[in-house]
Amino acid sequence: MTRIALEPYFLHQDQVQSLLGEQRTESARARAARRSEPEAALPYVLATELAEVLSSLGVRELARCLLEQDLQAGQIIGAELEFTFQRDREHDAPGFKPVSFTAVVDAGEPVRVTGTFNSARTASSSAAGSLAGSRRAYLIGTVTSLSAAQIELRPVFIGIRSFIGNHAAVELPAPGARVYPSDIGQFCGIDFASPLTEAEREAVLRVPEEVVKHAFAGLIGESYVPKDWGGERSDLYTSRVFARGHQVSAAWLFKGPGHPRAMDVKALGKNGDQIDRLFTEPAELLVLQHCHQIKPSVVGMMDAYAHDARRPRSYMIIDGADTGRILRSLGLLPAISATLPLQNQGSGAPRH
Repeated sequence: MTRIALEPYFLHQDQVQSLLGEQRTESARARAARRSEPEAALPYVLATELAEVLSSLGVRELARCLLEQDLQAGQIIGAELEFTFQRDREHDAPGFKPVSFTAVVDAGEPVRVTGTFNSARTASSSAAGSLAGSRRAYLIGTVTSLSAAQIELRPVFIGIRSFIGNHAAVELPAPGARVYPSDIGQFCGIDFASPLTEAEREAVLRVPEEVVKHAFAGLIGESYVPKDWGGERSDLYTSRVFARGHQVSAAWLFKGPGHPRAMDVKALGKNGDQIDRLFTEPAELLVLQHCHQIKPSVVGMMDAYAHDARRPRSYMIIDGADTGRILRSLGLLPAISATLPLQNQGSGAPRH
């Protein structure tokens, strides 16, 4: 069982209490009253209660809403982004010390995220220092206005979000966490620090997607490799992956030489819907593989989906360089680079 923890920098107590409802609010106030400094403790107790109800409130990730084109004014969303905070002293008023914030989320096209909050409502005096300059933070807020290029949010909470598991004996990949190829037990013999030559990078672009899929399946120990079809949610589903010493289920999306260039969100179907379909699979780990570079916008989208409070999961990115290292370890790259033309290759499992 995994739970979400929230540590507040800013928390609008009235709005949070409205979200929690009367019963949870009274429970939080009673818990805070037992502390040595009840007023100072209350924002942290309210944040704990808010974390417990995020999934039931249906708070969705902003990036996912944008990708699915399902965002409207008045909606409460969550967003973990690199924000730039700036104190706006020119508009100070009694009890009001405004701080503006901006960020950019890329769901195929860059969208600017803006808003303002009252820094007089920070959770503690030390929290104010965490709301200055550039900082990655998690924000829960209401969409007050939106256009194709900009979204304005009214924050309810700004702070740190963590996913906490109860696995004491085994270091499992935490939901929301990025898993790296070096974390996979079946890849333990591969040197992921070694560079690829230019010839090897070119060779990776010549490997048919079906060959890569069978190569990875063979390395993992998965015997059942489905044929591609139009309605698939993933290219490979397996329960045989060992991540950080623990067996997990994994759904894989492979992108081969049909897109022999850096991958952006637009390369993943209409509105990036291949990511959306991938995350509908009943898997603990979602994997995206490509024969070339994978741009940060795609990594950010995978990260947003993985952090969805309604069902957090782990994810892994395998770009062309790591794909090349894995294929090289199987002895595939030299033969492939010498024999396969760039396009129109037949498919099939690699021979061992």
